[in-house]
Amino acid sequence: MKLDLQNSTNLTWLIVIVIVMIAIAYSVVALKNKPAQTAFTPVDDYEFPYNINKGGWRVELGESLKEISGITSINPGQVMAIQDEKGILYTVDLNTGNIISEIPFDKDRDYEDLCLVGDHVFILERDGDLYQYHLVQPDSVIKFETAFSYRNDTESLAFDADRNRLLIAPKEGSPDSTQLAPNIQGVYAFDLLSKRIRPEPIATVAEKEIGRIIGNGGRTYSFKPSAIAVHPRTGHLYILASVGKILIVLDQQDNRILHVQLLNESQFPQPEGIAFDAAENLLIASEGKLTKAASITRFTPRPIKK
Repeated sequence: MKLDLQNSTNLTWLIVIVIVMIAIAYSVVALKNKPAQTAFTPVDDYEFPYNINKGGWRVELGESLKEISGITSINPGQVMAIQDEKGILYTVDLNTGNIISEIPFDKDRDYEDLCLVGDHVFILERDGDLYQYHLVQPDSVIKFETAFSYRNDTESLAFDADRNRLLIAPKEGSPDSTQLAPNIQGVYAFDLLSKRIRPEPIATVAEKEIGRIIGNGGRTYSFKPSAIAVHPRTGHLYILASVGKILIVLDQQDNRILHVQLLNESQFPQPEGIAFDAAENLLIASEGKLTKAASITRFTPRPIKK
């Protein structure tokens, strides 16, 4: 059949057909790259206790915390936060998003995360250096140089209270003088007694395993940790990644991935902080983007079926 392109009706139909075909092709590609499902639990004996993509209590933060990079819980109504440009500890009201106090602790550096250990706050710099600040006697800051460097791009820090250690999950590579297989991300322990990083990871996450769980066609799923937290009751590791907008729940005991959660980008434009409060509420902080404010969202655990 020969179309007369001089005929306006035929030309209009041809344009419509081309547009429809392009739309169908785009839809097919999008479906192949992004699963319609957002929650994946690959083990039978685990139930994820939070409804991540269905609300939660969300507060927007002011301009001072638009670059928020880490949070740690002080009590069920407050968190301590840090941003990646200022050497300031911010106390934030979770009901209003208002800053209650600001504590300058050191000069401005690229700070990425923090955690509370008793009366001390540990702050992680992007190059792997740790800073210990005493809240009660705030006269000095103790700096610890670790086996990490800028090439590791360290953004994740948490306190593992049961084992009295800090946990660090670098975005790239492993500590100096050690090496992991390609596409494997490690979680490392900082011993609070020796003040040193243990060279072997206490847990690992394989990007290919993430891809398998979410049905990514056998391909790896890029995973670059931006925050980590330890569940206060189960001890499970909750590892957040801004790249790929993903949350992984990992069992420390047997290194199993218990749950994979793909995050809604409109809800979490750039997720950079994660923490739990004493009531097991899950807190996720997201940086602001363009005209969108930074935020902290609180998720209450739902009852687990017995």
